[in-house]
Parts: sequence; structure tokens; C-alpha cells
Amino acid sequence: MTGELQRRCWLGWAVLGFGLPGLIAADSRLVALAVPAAQHGSLGQRYLLSLAGGVIAEWMFVVAAWLVLKSRNQSFRDLGAWRLGNWAGWGFALLFAGLSITSNLRFLPRMGVPISYAFAPRGFHLVAALATGITAGFCEELLIRGFLMTEFAAAGYGRVAQVSLPGVAFGFSHLGYSVHGLVAAVGIMVPTAILGMMWGVAYLLGRRGLLPCIVAHFLNDSTALPWIGFFMFKGSLG
Repeated sequence: MTGELQRRCWLGWAVLGFGLPGLIAADSRLVALAVPAAQHGSLGQRYLLSLAGGVIAEWMFVVAAWLVLKSRNQSFRDLGAWRLGNWAGWGFALLFAGLSITSNLRFLPRMGVPISYAFAPRGFHLVAALATGITAGFCEELLIRGFLMTEFAAAGYGRVAQVSLPGVAFGFSHLGYSVHGLVAAVGIMVPTAILGMMWGVAYLLGRRGLLPCIVAHFLNDSTALPWIGFFMFKGSLG
């Protein structure tokens, strides 16, 4: 039984690490082909539609995870999706979100964007912040911290493996940034993997309550990151 559970968790690791970016790429291509504004709309329209493939793919994976859990007579509640956690989990998750946000904010002055705009976006930037923050915060935490870490725990792996191996998959799930070059991809995937591991620690500290990680991830991905993504999309970020 342990061997079967280990194969199952490694399959989940591969699907999330490599299948997710593959589906994002495919969905993004479909959006570009199916929606004229994705290629001929305003800059704001094109940027928002460039995010659509990722949003669609991640929610598709959440639906797939729900179906898998349902087949086992489980639900998102078993992953701690609605569990508040504790002060240790909240503190650890928010600490590393704060460090990540602070690091990301340094790029905004280089792009001529006031730092305050990261916390009060307007127009299509607000839509991008909400779409990115809600999707990444809920979907990625549910899939990586909730689902995948629980799979590794059920297969008998210790806490170090439960944190580190899904963290690596989290890094690989951002392979889509390789379109901007190898250096950019590595520069994004490595810190992302490390940050994912820290949120994995927060998940365990919070007694597998997922809400601290969801909120921390939302804050991280809805502030400076959408602006960085916008300028990467424009090709203006050096």
C-alpha cells in the first residue's frame, strides 16, 4: 500500500510541476487564437487576456483535485482549506510574504511606478491584481500545500520531504516564465520554490490550516507582482 501511495504522490508531483505549466501554455494559446482582443486590443486588454490562460488552467486543476478527493470520499476540508490555523502559522506565512513583497517592490521605481500603486491599483491593474491574487492564493495553495503535501504525508514521507518536494514542484510550476529567457526563468523559479517551502513550513506550524498560506499568497501576488508581470509583458523590464 505504501508503494502505491508513493507512486500516487510522485504522479501528483509531476502533474503539478510540469503538467500545470503545460496546460497554462495551451490555454494561453487558445485564448490568443479565440479572442481577437488578445492580439489586437488595447495594451490593458492584451495584458489581462495574457493572464487568462493561467487563471483558467489553475481553476481547472482545482476542479480536478475536487473530483479526485470526491472519489476518495474526501473534500477540501480534509486539506485544511477552511481551517484558520494558529498564530505560529499566520506569523510565519505573513513574515515571508512581507519579505517577498519588499523584495518585489524594489523593481517599481525602476519602472517609474510609485510604490503606493502596488497597494492601490486602478483600472485594468486592479483587475489583474485581483485575478492573480485570488487565483494564485487559493488555487496554488490548495494544490501544492494542501493537496500535494497531504499526499506526501499519506505516503509516509517525513516533514522535511513534505515541505521540500512540493516546494520544488511549486518552483517548476512556474516554468512558463522561460518564455522570457533562461536567466529570468531561473531567477523566478528558485525564489518561488524557496518561498513555497516557507509556506509549507507555515502550513505545518498552523496544524495544516491553509488559510494563513492563502492570505499570504494573495498579498504577495496582488501587490508588486502584477506590475512586474505587466512590464515583462511590455518587454520594458530590464
